[in-house]
Amino acid sequence: MTRRRIRYIACALALVLPVLVAQSGPIAVLSREGRRTLPTLEVQNHQMVGLDDLANLFQLQIREDTAARAVTASYKNQTIVLTPDQSLVSASGRLVSLPAPLTRRGNRWLVPVEFLNRALAPVYDVKLDFRPRSRLLVVGDLRVPRITAQYDDTPSSLRVTFEITPRTAVTVTQEQNRLLLRDDADALDAALPSAPSQQGLLTAIRATEPTTIQMDLGQRFSSFRTSPVTSSGAAALVTVELLAAPIESSVSPAVPGGAPAPGAPGPAVAAGPLPTFSGSIRPTIGTIVLDPGHGGDDNGVKGPGGAVEKDVALAIARRVKGVIEGRLGMRVLLTHEGNRISADSRASIANNNKADLFISLHANGSPRPSTRGATIFTLGLDRFGEDARRQSQADRAVLPVFGGGTREIALVEWELAQAAHLDGSNAFAGIVDERLRTTAGLPAVTLQRAPMRNLAGANMPAVLIELGYLSNAEEEKLLTSADFQNRVALALAEAVAAFRDHLELSPQVIPTP
Repeated sequence: MTRRRIRYIACALALVLPVLVAQSGPIAVLSREGRRTLPTLEVQNHQMVGLDDLANLFQLQIREDTAARAVTASYKNQTIVLTPDQSLVSASGRLVSLPAPLTRRGNRWLVPVEFLNRALAPVYDVKLDFRPRSRLLVVGDLRVPRITAQYDDTPSSLRVTFEITPRTAVTVTQEQNRLLLRDDADALDAALPSAPSQQGLLTAIRATEPTTIQMDLGQRFSSFRTSPVTSSGAAALVTVELLAAPIESSVSPAVPGGAPAPGAPGPAVAAGPLPTFSGSIRPTIGTIVLDPGHGGDDNGVKGPGGAVEKDVALAIARRVKGVIEGRLGMRVLLTHEGNRISADSRASIANNNKADLFISLHANGSPRPSTRGATIFTLGLDRFGEDARRQSQADRAVLPVFGGGTREIALVEWELAQAAHLDGSNAFAGIVDERLRTTAGLPAVTLQRAPMRNLAGANMPAVLIELGYLSNAEEEKLLTSADFQNRVALALAEAVAAFRDHLELSPQVIPTP
């Protein structure tokens, strides 16, 4: 298939709170106190702002020294000295250059907008981030990532790649005929090109709510999928692929003597037997069960700072659930919401809900406070050996089903349920290992196999992850931080997506009849 790549250059800049698309007009000032505007004037092809407006916004003291032919702007114990008709400015003794000099208009003093970054920001005690292209000034520690979009199309899909700088967590959900990309930020600075309409997959894309980008879907849209987040320097690349519904075509049967008369029925087609397909459905991942370790009166490990394993595991599990549901569109269940539950019951929940993947989340502990690192466990069959694996795959029975007919089912002892899935479990563990190192930033990850009861009864690929040692004071702080928990959630979502691709793209073995 020939792939046609189209690169769209952003033709409009959108700022949420509110959305700005013009390159002229007031500057939007965002801070914890809310949104304000800073008026601008054009003087000799330079965008200028009034010192009086800056004084009101940033508590500056403006003084004019007629004898020295200078104007000073003071903030606390810092002073900026400006001279009319000169583009050099002294900011607390440091000379900086502006593209235009201090200019008087009526009874007002005007400075170029570059004064914000070059002169005011170095002396101000709160971070100032002026973005000229967006007409945006961010005050303080607000998270306002820059977002750009790029389109790549094929005859059957449209791939939208968002570049988010700096990297923040995002979720993608579908609501009726639109996709919503929600960013874990305070506001967005988004450069969004017009949507390509020739495919009928996407009709519009725009920033709507303070931290949401809305993609309006076209008539040909059928479904979507997201790819694991990748990094490009300090930016995150989030790819959303829109898939088109197949185009149905019908051909009227030809008849001798020309085309059939309008409304005339075509020739009858003899009904034949339905085709027979051999082999089984290719495996994929539709349902995931997350198992937060411990719960109820079972606290698990307690850290030196008071953190409790059951709370850490549940908090991380909830974050993982949200990211996987939002990005991958999969069904995700938790084995519990804080109550105590037995090891066999945890596996039963996964089995009864026909889960395709079971992930148990824990935090480790050690008598040695210096011990640290993550461990990924899969089931070890030392007790059973290869005989257990063969038995789990051999015993079958044919039973009647509702509505007539029969169905062949596997008869597996509880302790052997996991044995048939060890290859998948080990493959998934290897992917998780790689993602925890790269995405979550864990330098020390160990793969181990052990005869663990809560893995033995899972009738699907299953892993147990000890994300770190709560008994280590440094790792306790890490495990309880929101940033680390978000990185773990992203890492596991990427691992699930990669494992899904591994299952779907693996060569399919068709049994011989």
